[in-house]
Amino acid sequence: MVDRRFAGMHSVHTNNNACLTVWGVTIGRRNLTRAIGATVAMGYDCDCTAATVGSIVGAAIGGKKIPANWRRPFRNRCRTYMNRREWFTISDICRRFAKAAKATFA
Repeated sequence: MVDRRFAGMHSVHTNNNACLTVWGVTIGRRNLTRAIGATVAMGYDCDCTAATVGSIVGAAIGGKKIPANWRRPFRNRCRTYMNRREWFTISDICRRFAKAAKATFA
């Protein structure tokens, strides 16, 4: 369907990714593994699109409902390229985002 609708468009175009994101969330619903897997299986720009789907579904279900196999390998750490700040904890990043969101949308 995407090929027909966006014939001639590059496979990593925003329109293609948007379609696959919607489909991935729709197929997976609140099952993170199914949503990501279905999105990757669709092809195109699947790494970015699957990451977007994972972010949306993950935010919808909440961190405590994300299966351990998706979070355990990270050991609550995120590498950065910032000078003098090579690592952040994921929990700190989430806390900062939540604080910024509350301030923005309050």
